[in-house]
Amino acid sequence: MMSNLEEYLEDLCKRIIGINAIIVVGNEGLPIASFVDENTDRTLIAAISAALRWIGRQFVGEITAGNLKRILIDCSNGAILIQPLNHYGILLASCKSATLLKEIDVEFIQSFFSTNLPKSLSSIVD
Repeated sequence: MMSNLEEYLEDLCKRIIGINAIIVVGNEGLPIASFVDENTDRTLIAAISAALRWIGRQFVGEITAGNLKRILIDCSNGAILIQPLNHYGILLASCKSATLLKEIDVEFIQSFFSTNLPKSLSSIVD
């Protein structure tokens, strides 16, 4: 297993052709690790992801009194997944088709993220 989350995300994108971007975001809306096109504003995407997760949690709580599991955005040229990883992070993945999202091992990323917290988060958690 790789010790660097960013290396793992890069490897994932190279193995699964069709993933446009994959970002791990902190709940505060800042990017933690990513593999995206250099023209992509990681900070903007991270902030939007955190905001959408917060809005989704509030919406689900009000409507069904349940817990938000994931947000799937179906686009004309692909799909975007926003999924909480744990109390500290969110996964955002953009693919050319929604069927590619099934190839992303979210449980492994959750486990990897939880056991390899970035230094910025480990100082807060410890």
